Amino acid sequence: MYGDDYKFKFFKDDIWQLEDFGEIYYSQNFKGIKSIGSKGIKGQIHSGKYNYFEMDFKVGDIPTEETIAILRAFKENLKYYKLKSGEFLDLEELELKKFLNLLDIVSYEDNIENNIVKVSNSKAMFLDNYLKENSIRYIKGKNELKEIKDKFKNIEKLNFKEPNQLNATLRPYQKIGYNYLKTLEYLGFGGILADEMGLGKTLQVITYILSNKGKKSLVIVPTSLIYNWKEEFSKFAPSIKIAVINGDKKSREEIIKKKENFDVIITTYNLLKIDLEFYKKQSFHTVILDEAQYIKNPNSQNAKAVKDINGDIKFALSGTPIENSLMELWSIFDFIMPTYLYDENKFSVRYHKRLKEGPEVLEELNKLIAPFILRRKKKDVVKELPKKLEKKLLVSLNDKQKNVYKTYANHALELIENKVKNDEFRSSKIEILAYITKLRQICLDPSLVSKDYTYGSGKIEALIELLQQSIEGGHKVLVFSQFTSALKNIQKRLRIEDMSFSYLDGSVKAEKRMEMVEDFNNGDNSIFLISLKAGGTGLNLTSADIVIHFDPWWNPAVEDQATDRAHRIGQKNVVQVIKLIAEGTIEEKIVQLQDEKRKLISQIMDNENEKGNDLLSLSEEELLSLFELN
Repeated sequence: MYGDDYKFKFFKDDIWQLEDFGEIYYSQNFKGIKSIGSKGIKGQIHSGKYNYFEMDFKVGDIPTEETIAILRAFKENLKYYKLKSGEFLDLEELELKKFLNLLDIVSYEDNIENNIVKVSNSKAMFLDNYLKENSIRYIKGKNELKEIKDKFKNIEKLNFKEPNQLNATLRPYQKIGYNYLKTLEYLGFGGILADEMGLGKTLQVITYILSNKGKKSLVIVPTSLIYNWKEEFSKFAPSIKIAVINGDKKSREEIIKKKENFDVIITTYNLLKIDLEFYKKQSFHTVILDEAQYIKNPNSQNAKAVKDINGDIKFALSGTPIENSLMELWSIFDFIMPTYLYDENKFSVRYHKRLKEGPEVLEELNKLIAPFILRRKKKDVVKELPKKLEKKLLVSLNDKQKNVYKTYANHALELIENKVKNDEFRSSKIEILAYITKLRQICLDPSLVSKDYTYGSGKIEALIELLQQSIEGGHKVLVFSQFTSALKNIQKRLRIEDMSFSYLDGSVKAEKRMEMVEDFNNGDNSIFLISLKAGGTGLNLTSADIVIHFDPWWNPAVEDQATDRAHRIGQKNVVQVIKLIAEGTIEEKIVQLQDEKRKLISQIMDNENEKGNDLLSLSEEELLSLFELN
């Protein structure tokens, strides 16, 4: 007996070859391929009772009880579905495929019953665009989508009144940002304000909060930024009553007891986890995450904690909502609008794991997320902002340093090749990452790896020379490094040269940070050494006009955040960004990887369809190449 696969192929492709030999006749009982076409599908959109609308539909004369099974077969990428009648349904037939794809996008957890699917209002924009782009005319009632569509379409023309008590004049793009947040609030949606660093995301949010004075808001921030937010509120909206919940348990409890006296509670990601039971019992009008990439790992305690908070409206602020992976974007959406991008598994299967299949995967995702991400670039909206000039400066290691680098690189390469031969590569990626970290440290100063090394660093000497030239030219300079140990060694050299400097790493308390920034901007010192992690966000250092990255980091978005401490509103001078790269080393290859990372970020944020790589997802060949000597 012939199987169903053979029968379907015969009826779809092979049977027509018989026409070369004569006419084809079918008996009344013939069960071949059932033709649907656009005329066989009907649909109608109706308003729902709450925050959703309903779409009822009919596919030919197929019984409603088979719909779920057909959709499941489509999701599993099957070519056909065999109906209970014995007929075959061609799931690759164009009109049926477009309709089933639509059902798959707007449904989750099998929310289809009796050929009625409940669709969240948040998918109205996507649904309307999908119907138009695919010329689907058999679904009626599209006017139900009109109000939501028009609101988004006219955001730039909307004019929500700015609060009278705001102590600032919003720039035109900031007014659009404020209107955007108010529009989302009006429609009951969450969103991501993803403006580039330095465009005033904090001010736009403070304006929004001030417009809702009397309604409770919760702002969750990194520890280093908590007093920055307090100062911004005091500056722009002093009439807002703020509670900064920080410090020891007793002082936090004292403020929490008086919570009703405040409009806004500001706390940190770390303290939110400790005080979570208190926050879970509260209800807020708006919950706002600053630097929302802090929840990029959906399984982290940060992500789990913020998703336990009750809020009518949820916003996320991040200049880098994607750093390495699409799953980071899913985690943020899971906070602002749970289920909008499905559950974690469905999103991963539908988008994350299909990135290499072609641009249409990202095109669909871009259309889904576009209404809920507002991103502006400085070069597009702040015409008066001075240019940012970037250059890579290749520096040579000294001879002793080169020997140490070469010896360790060869040793690490031999160890890794053995792991590949013994099929231990996949299980050893964290160990390999440790080798990579040591190589990077040797590029900076071999004494970071070996205390017995006393022959200096070619890279530190190049930095000192660059700093001397910059200061003689009347410039102020920010120096970033991922390694605090490297910054400590730079400090020693600066003292030898009798060059004054400021220093900031993660050990500096949040209150002290703001004082240091003010002192630097008001003239103290000409050099500011900053650890990449501690200084990547929340600092306004526009008195500096040279930014030096002492070592390249895998993720260019993190470097860009650091650079934007100087290249932001308030900067009067051209900002020169210098990346010191050790010639002929792993650092040159890291820069190549940065370019790939930029592609991943831009393909979502800027709709460019190119692919990127995550370090731990690199192939054996790619990782091995990092250790090969140039």
